[in-house]
Amino acid sequence: MSLNFEVISIKKSLEKEDFKPFIFQFSKNLIIEYQDLNDFNSSHTNVYNSFVNLKNKSIVIISEKFENTDKFKFSFSPTYQEAKDIIEIEEIERIID
Repeated sequence: MSLNFEVISIKKSLEKEDFKPFIFQFSKNLIIEYQDLNDFNSSHTNVYNSFVNLKNKSIVIISEKFENTDKFKFSFSPTYQEAKDIIEIEEIERIID
């Protein structure tokens, strides 16, 4: 199975009003790395949840700091390889459903 994803980096300089248009320009699954994970906040959560709902794609954030919970429609992963694995599993689940 060929994975269809983009790896993006969230830079500290990304302004709040530019965040949603930046994320929504993508149409593939996303693996996201933050330059500073302290920049992750509730407005990002809302954008990511909306992206997953509207585009029917996966988002995985590289982080050892956060854990997956039901309030997130996206995932956290400690490694890049695990992020790819999560996307592959979610793609298979979408095909089955």
